Amino acid sequence: MRPQTRNWLTATLAISLLVILAAVLGSLTGQRNPDPFLRRPSTFFTDESGARALLLVMKRLLPSAEQWRRPLNSLALPSDQSAPSTLIVAGPEKPITQTEAEHLDRWLAEGGQLILATDNGWPVRDRRRPSDAEELAESAHEAPEKDTQDLKETARGETYLSRHAPRMQWSKPEKVHNQRAGGGSLPGGELNLQWRRKFSATDDGKVVAAAGAAVLGVEIPVGRGRIVALADPSIVSNGALREADNAIWLVALAAGWGNGKVLMDEYHHGFGQRRGAAALTWAFLKTPWGWCVLQVIAAGLLYLFGYRRRFGRVSEPPAPARSSPLELIEARAGVFQAAAARALAAELIVQNLAQDLAQAYGKPVNIFDLNHQPEAMSKSDGAAKQLAALRALCAKATRGETLTDQEFVDVGRMAGEIAQKPLP
Repeated sequence: MRPQTRNWLTATLAISLLVILAAVLGSLTGQRNPDPFLRRPSTFFTDESGARALLLVMKRLLPSAEQWRRPLNSLALPSDQSAPSTLIVAGPEKPITQTEAEHLDRWLAEGGQLILATDNGWPVRDRRRPSDAEELAESAHEAPEKDTQDLKETARGETYLSRHAPRMQWSKPEKVHNQRAGGGSLPGGELNLQWRRKFSATDDGKVVAAAGAAVLGVEIPVGRGRIVALADPSIVSNGALREADNAIWLVALAAGWGNGKVLMDEYHHGFGQRRGAAALTWAFLKTPWGWCVLQVIAAGLLYLFGYRRRFGRVSEPPAPARSSPLELIEARAGVFQAAAARALAAELIVQNLAQDLAQAYGKPVNIFDLNHQPEAMSKSDGAAKQLAALRALCAKATRGETLTDQEFVDVGRMAGEIAQKPLP
């Protein structure tokens, strides 16, 4: 296989792997179930089923009220004084995951308050069969008139409330009731509440709100925190808040617990916060599959480094262009010969000799004014005679007289000999 063909195959394989990885990351973000009627107690909706009014009321009356659009395992523990102490989850469309449920248990044990308004206990996604919990939530949404006990027999999925109150049950949906209710959680002991569903069994939980024999709210202690279970998700809806005092009750529940700061869950309504590619990649790399990908990349880099594999043939660096010293001399000589500048050539030879002598003496040297060390020059084995002859020829060239070829050669020879054996 030719190197070019191998490179194309490698690039194609790399692009294919990137496309597959992008598809996997996209599937991990989760898919929202279609909801053609858009009826859910979400703070994004302003219709009868939405809960926008409750969010606006809490923003005005409480220290803080915000939407929560991330998984619950990102929730800060109440031990942090700035962290909200109350979480409201109303009619969640998506099941809670095992990881979220475990973190939520720790959050409650640290002193958090969960106000959970649900008619199915909030299904927990089974790690072995993730579709079961979603089927339970979907069945409860599509068939609200069906008895809850029948739904449990059909789906047989674990719910979050069943972990803390296994025998809690709901009644069938009834017509809309708007009547006086009492309980320890209601300001003044009594309020006018609107509801459609009630608890048929509370599993020894503390009743905090009831309309006659209809139990509407139950408190379940969890460590230093508590769960306030509401039987009907529509209690938080815009329609119920307009017709009754439901908002007063919910605000009192939040204001009377911890620092009064509230988060309203939107993530389990399908309105998760969008994250960029970097955040999704980091979230994927923290999973077991992400660690596997990192190990494969590390192994590939180690292989490339160990075996010196490159994407292409090995090419030697280009050799620097070199010129022969003789060619350089011949080129310069040709220039001077063409210009008939023997006087200039002789002057340049003498200047070069002066530079060599300056390096030998460690100070500038003038060939025409060497009057120092006459005794040493007289013992310099003919160096002084050569220097005198060189001066004479240079003076002749300076006067404009033409040097013969032999004289010009003598200038170069004597300069070279003096440079090789500089004057002492």
